[in-house]
Amino acid sequence: RGLLAENLTRSPQAARAAYRRAHAGATAHADPLLQSFTWRHLAGLALREGELAEARHGFAESLRIREELGYLVGTAPALASLADAESEPEASRLREEARRLFRLLGGVPTWLARQLAPPAAGAATA
Repeated sequence: RGLLAENLTRSPQAARAAYRRAHAGATAHADPLLQSFTWRHLAGLALREGELAEARHGFAESLRIREELGYLVGTAPALASLADAESEPEASRLREEARRLFRLLGGVPTWLARQLAPPAAGAATA
């Protein structure tokens, strides 16, 4: 429901409510992988709203859980997401670690390739 509310109806409030219900359910049923996903989605909403501290916390929790579970295919996206909420030089370090893991996994998940593409040579930086 959270994904539908966030991506189809473009309702961050409804998405947040659904993600929080899913997070509570994951916690009640001791489902850490689901918790990692709900942390990530809640953090993404916080990042879009400019709540950097909340976003960092959620992305860091998602990453921690995925590392503890050995969920490698989900670790590179978690690193990249956390990088989006960090300042330099930590953001670059996290992106490079995500790239390294992405390469080690043979380019999986494929959807992450565009996000991890290195900046074009000579590209202006903000």
